[in-house]
Amino acid sequence: MSLKNNQNPSNTYNYIIAGGGMAGLSLAFYLNQSSLRNKSILIIDREEKNTNDHTWCFWEKERSPYEEIIFKQWKGVWFHGTDSFSQFLDLQEYTYKMIRAIDFYKYIFGILKENINITFLQADILELTETVKTDQGDFYASEFVFDSCYRSNYDNPKYHNMLQHFKGWVIETEKTVFKVNEPILFDFRTDQKNELRFVYVLPYSETKALIEFTIFSDNLITDAEYEFYLKKYIEETLKVGEYKIKPDEYQISETEFGIIPMSDEVHEILPMPKVIRIGTSGGYVKASTGYTFQRSQRFLQNLVKSLATNSKVSNGMKFNAWKGFLDTVLLNVMLKNRTPQDKIFTGFFKNNNPSKVLKFLDEDTSFFEDILFVNTVPKPPFIKAAWEVLVKKIITQF
Repeated sequence: MSLKNNQNPSNTYNYIIAGGGMAGLSLAFYLNQSSLRNKSILIIDREEKNTNDHTWCFWEKERSPYEEIIFKQWKGVWFHGTDSFSQFLDLQEYTYKMIRAIDFYKYIFGILKENINITFLQADILELTETVKTDQGDFYASEFVFDSCYRSNYDNPKYHNMLQHFKGWVIETEKTVFKVNEPILFDFRTDQKNELRFVYVLPYSETKALIEFTIFSDNLITDAEYEFYLKKYIEETLKVGEYKIKPDEYQISETEFGIIPMSDEVHEILPMPKVIRIGTSGGYVKASTGYTFQRSQRFLQNLVKSLATNSKVSNGMKFNAWKGFLDTVLLNVMLKNRTPQDKIFTGFFKNNNPSKVLKFLDEDTSFFEDILFVNTVPKPPFIKAAWEVLVKKIITQF
């Protein structure tokens, strides 16, 4: 594909964004809003980004930078946990929000294409340094290449490595089934198989919803298994009152699948001069939960501010050793299956105010608040995990 908005026949740009997914496009969006909007920027991606290939959900207190394209939002959510704990949770100052990828792409492209300094290229990236080699030619960055394409293998035994993997269906029903204002954030009423497995349900209307089956584990399952558990949940667990959806009473209109690394691996964010890794490549994913969207927005805004003020170069992440330690301990507990994982997450929401849980997951809590929160989890497995993590860290220092 030829270059769009090309103003640089020399193939040299101030910035090159390698990868036009959520992180790359968000970075371009914030650059476009900043004092750096006159920099020449090349965005390279192998796909056209014209399908609804992701759904991003997050919570926040304030308006989103993408408020115009929020597809759905809710002030409360259902939680179905262990030991018959089922409760509709008032999120108080938080709002749970949903953005569809297709809306995100259209919105971002619509804004960025108005800037003649931003160029788009559909191409395969073959090699990446300060020169980005593609099957459409070589391109040069005079300042920085922002890399969201690199992927670690996440197989280093020094670290804790898990995967969050999921498959979702958007289903449409013949009868009124869903309560539009009552999404299900976590439903653990599914076979756990000594892992962490849950379903969430996001209603679009009374007859349409996204239903996603999610697993935290160190192994993937077959496509047939994802579909088996989705079908089982829809037809056996999901119901309104006593009414259950029959197999011939719904149709699948969309599907999505994803794999997110959950790892405490130390990411190399500046692998070479003029190259900065962002997104999953730069360690933006929260290790213990896989949450990405809102963290990416925070880090990318920090990155743009540092570029605009000529501050010390980083990728916008603000690493907190204490928060990282908590992530590693939880990963250890889950990987070693030290206690039923659905009970851990049930305890989070059963023993804490929902807004405090969300604040904790966003890493906005103080050290004192963290201690109070940690005090609500099962102590023996977490103490054992914490001791093992500390010993391992001490050993690796020598």
